[in-house]
Amino acid sequence: MRRNRLKSYLEQHCQGARITPSTSKPAVEADPPVDAKAKRAASSRRFRALPTPPGNLRAAALIALRMIQSRNWARRLLEDHAIRDDDVLRLVRLSDTCADAPLTVDVLRAALDKQYARLKKLTPDPASPHSSALSRNITALAGLLKLGRDEQAVLRVAATITVVKDLFRDLFNAAGAATDERYAAIAGVAGLSAHRLRAALARKGMLHCCGILEPSEDYEGLSDYPWAVVRSVWMRTLLTPKLDAQQILRSLLRPAAKPQLAMADFAHIGQAQIVADYVRAAMRERHVGVNILVHGAPGTGKTEYVRACAHALGAALYEVPNEDGDGDPISGIARFGAYAACQRILAQGREQMLLFDEVEDVFGNDSSCSLPGLVFRGWRDPETLRKSWINEVLESNPAPTFWVCNSIDGVNPAFARRFDLAVEFRAPGRKARRKVIDRYFGHGTISATCAERLADIADLAPAQVERAARVARTLRTRDPAQRDAQVESIVQSSLRAMGHTATLPAPRLPAHYDPAFLHADRDLSAIAQGLRTRSSARLCLYGPPGTGKTAFAHHLGRELDRPVLVRRASDLLSMWVGGTEANIRKAFEQARDDGAILVIDEADGFLRDRAGAQASWQVSQVNELLTQMEAYEGIFVASTNIVETLDAASLRRFDFKIRFDALRREQRRALLARVCGVDPAATPSDAWAAACTQLDRLDTLTPGDFANVLRQLEVSGEAPELNRVVKLLAAEAAMKPGAGKRAIGFAVGG
Repeated sequence: MRRNRLKSYLEQHCQGARITPSTSKPAVEADPPVDAKAKRAASSRRFRALPTPPGNLRAAALIALRMIQSRNWARRLLEDHAIRDDDVLRLVRLSDTCADAPLTVDVLRAALDKQYARLKKLTPDPASPHSSALSRNITALAGLLKLGRDEQAVLRVAATITVVKDLFRDLFNAAGAATDERYAAIAGVAGLSAHRLRAALARKGMLHCCGILEPSEDYEGLSDYPWAVVRSVWMRTLLTPKLDAQQILRSLLRPAAKPQLAMADFAHIGQAQIVADYVRAAMRERHVGVNILVHGAPGTGKTEYVRACAHALGAALYEVPNEDGDGDPISGIARFGAYAACQRILAQGREQMLLFDEVEDVFGNDSSCSLPGLVFRGWRDPETLRKSWINEVLESNPAPTFWVCNSIDGVNPAFARRFDLAVEFRAPGRKARRKVIDRYFGHGTISATCAERLADIADLAPAQVERAARVARTLRTRDPAQRDAQVESIVQSSLRAMGHTATLPAPRLPAHYDPAFLHADRDLSAIAQGLRTRSSARLCLYGPPGTGKTAFAHHLGRELDRPVLVRRASDLLSMWVGGTEANIRKAFEQARDDGAILVIDEADGFLRDRAGAQASWQVSQVNELLTQMEAYEGIFVASTNIVETLDAASLRRFDFKIRFDALRREQRRALLARVCGVDPAATPSDAWAAACTQLDRLDTLTPGDFANVLRQLEVSGEAPELNRVVKLLAAEAAMKPGAGKRAIGFAVGG
């Protein structure tokens, strides 16, 4: 809006005024016709009637005239035909200095002299420290940011230029001025030498490092500052009637929102309280250079933790925004500049903290307008801030700062060592998840069964719980069962969107489960009893599918009152090099934090014999799993159907290697009686005897087969009648490998 004021002003008042440009050797013209003289006289009267331009435009015009005079651009502008008549009008015809004669070099020079003298009387010198509110604000800003005299002079000129920068774009382009000439022109206006101007505009200078100035994108092909443009957020601040420190903080920062969680909700993060105690002591003793790096997967509560920490410490927390007041994104270099400037201002206060969230937007981009290599990818781009400047900021910031990001992959060690503490956030453990669920949903919003199912989802983050609760409140579904289904659907969709393919919790034990129906070569009851007193063991459960290996791990969890964390191949395998190893490590860390029994299902995919490995990553996966097994102090269970392919070193590390096999004859009969609700001892019958005769021939049945049959009956709506169950079990046995080589004994039908 401001930069178009001059254009609209001139278009309104100068319509119809035309000037004839001269040639390199202007010819002597004959007296023009009377009508031409009258036309020029009318134009002269029209120009004399023009009102004086507003203050900012007068100052801009004065600077433009000074630059034209100091660089002797007037002759070039006219003789080389590099400028249009309208451009000349915009540059010099701002008052009654229009001549009746055609515009020549001499006429233009005379107009410049008159205009310069008139504007100098009307407009205070921009270099004068007490000329205007703008100058007073610059002086106040210089006191806060410790700007030197040269930087103040440049900022005064730059602020004036910024108001009507279109005028200067036309001037530079029309004059065809090289970068050196532009430097010299602005240096003359600011009262500086070209060398001092370059020093004030240097990348290491405060004007650049604090993000006050930016190069104009209107100039193509220029890699350096042709002149300085003040960033919009700083320009609004400089044009206020009276500038103060709080006003700058309000324009560059925003107060943090109130926390929804308390510090107690982050008890699953081992260093959460350590960070709070350290920051409290640092603020009390006024330490400088206090920086905390908080990283972890999205939605794990990093930002919420910082807010909760500030609230617990009674400190004012400010956030560095990543978008401006209009909703447009702020570049990384501008965000860091605003942070550096505010740190200087906050040096005078106490009990204040800063939050720099989403720093991957600042450090994770290779463009010249961000800080790609400074912290996270190494120093590469010479156009970004200097490495020494970042080091200085990280070592001298008076207000403790929390740097929050999702990933620290590729962190530059030179910067990583300058963070006092680095805290990794993961999804909370089951107990912590249940507390978060109860807090956000409240009593009666969802059923206890639904809350338990949500708590069983290991990857569920607090942010996802909060959003699901907000959606549920908006829907206002009255039916409790439908509301539970909606909440679970919302959570599952959110988890899948985040890349968690196996989002459903592991199935719970069926109602008919009994360890007596497991055929193992070890006394499972004795093992469970021993684990009550010794909470660390490594178990390898192997045998045919459906024999109850994973179910026994859940039975252990129920007996020991511990959560069970099941990880399958889909949870651990990654397409990226090193990704699978990282997922294995995270699984053990999650189980350690939850105090859970860790179960890796189908572990033969990760513990294959390394002698037959075809690629290095196959060896590294086995090595990582063996290393984690060795260091893990909890209960680890690996289940596999093919024990013969396991690495010999892995077998040696298991305390128990337990084989699970098909049900024995008496187990099959007892389980059939359980599922059919029959008591053979009390009511013997011919039907029971016939069923047992057929059942005794099915020597490959497992507990999983009985579970499949019960699901089939549930779908078809049939009751578990004795003969029907036996026939369905026979069908399951017929599908097993090798079943066709021996006769089952009766035809399967009905």
